[in-house]
Amino acid sequence: MGKTRGKDIHGKVKEGKRIQYTSTTKRDRELKREVTAGTKARSASPAPLMLNQESSAHHSTSVMMFFLVGLIVLLILLILAFVFLKFIKPARLKFGKHKNRGKDAKDYFSGNLRTINYFSFQALKKATKNFSDCNLLGKGGFGPVYLGKLEDGQLVAVKKLALEKSQQGEAEFLAEVRMITSIQHKNLVRLLGCCSEGPQRLLVYEYMKNKSLDLFIYGKSDQYLDWNTRFQIILGIARGLQYLHEDSHLRIVHRDIKASNILLDNKFQPRIGDFGLARFFPEDQAYLSTTFAGTLGYTAPEYAIRGQLSEKADIYSFGVLVLEIISCRKNTNLNLPLEMQYLPEYAWKLYERSKMIDLVDPRMRDAGFIEKDVMQTIHVALLCLQAQANIRPPMSEIVAMLTWKVEMVKSPSKPTFLDRKNRWKNEKHSWETVSADFPSNVETESPSLTPPPNSRDFTASQSFSGTMVNV
Repeated sequence: MGKTRGKDIHGKVKEGKRIQYTSTTKRDRELKREVTAGTKARSASPAPLMLNQESSAHHSTSVMMFFLVGLIVLLILLILAFVFLKFIKPARLKFGKHKNRGKDAKDYFSGNLRTINYFSFQALKKATKNFSDCNLLGKGGFGPVYLGKLEDGQLVAVKKLALEKSQQGEAEFLAEVRMITSIQHKNLVRLLGCCSEGPQRLLVYEYMKNKSLDLFIYGKSDQYLDWNTRFQIILGIARGLQYLHEDSHLRIVHRDIKASNILLDNKFQPRIGDFGLARFFPEDQAYLSTTFAGTLGYTAPEYAIRGQLSEKADIYSFGVLVLEIISCRKNTNLNLPLEMQYLPEYAWKLYERSKMIDLVDPRMRDAGFIEKDVMQTIHVALLCLQAQANIRPPMSEIVAMLTWKVEMVKSPSKPTFLDRKNRWKNEKHSWETVSADFPSNVETESPSLTPPPNSRDFTASQSFSGTMVNV
């Protein structure tokens, strides 16, 4: 039995050795296979490396091509944009600028122009009942003016810029806003606010109950103005112009003084309005050379012919307006007899004949007036109409003469420009021939004055009774 167990043990030992040997032999074989596989893999590796290099080169080329194509497209777009902005439909681009201007204008007006209010277009549309014809107060070169009632009940006059028909544009609109907000006087209209939305340009003024002067002196109203009221209007206009020309921190020429631009409040106090054509004037210049703008019939000869603008042009217009107020008629009426058609020319002829009383409105003659005051005022008007600008008196002197603070020592000279009116029409004189009658403002410093036949009526020693007369 012991022998048998020994054999079994010996047999197991041998078997274990065989198993171990077999295992070792298998591991050696696997190891050889791994080494062989690694060797083959290393020998096969250069092919993938070459493939990666080729892929990288192809990618770099694609990126470069994409960049070049993008750059070319960008340059083409820039060239097209430049051509479009420079040559093609610039008007469209200008119109497009208006789209966001409402907010910009609101910020500009509220921040830089004193205490001016900004109104939305919808608010003004509602206030004027959609700009109804029933609310139309009048029309001018700027556009129509409507009566408006704000939400708080305040009555206003809304002036709407007519973009298609108006002679004035956005530049004039901004000029009027800047002009009115920079000056303050009781005889100048007061601007309450404005609107600038898209293409809309509107100005909002205080409402004048009696509207404009032309309604009363051109026969559009049945209401009669007595001499005291007329003189109050004349003196108020003169003081307003004196402020613009001499007393304001800015030297301003209105350029369009006429009856329709004189507004009247509930007490018939006048206020000069419509500053769309007004010009700031350099202090060191006697006049400006500029394109004519204004209303024919009120225009000074040196401005109409030579384009020489100064405050003397306003003074000439004031003289025409004074004659209109006294006679209660337009400065030009072709329905009248030939010698009466042009008011300043007719006034001079009456002056030469010592019949200036015939110029006075018949209704005023029936009601009665102080003759010396009316004659003095007509005399001042004729001084304003003198052909040479530099001999027309300044507004401060005109106010002094109207209020009898200075003696009337000057006699007006014949308004040659007006006297030649009919000969231009009949004989077709050239503008060059006509302008020869009017030397430049700076050519004649001390012109001689022609004494009129009735100059004795205005000498300092002449006394007036000052009584109310009926003629």
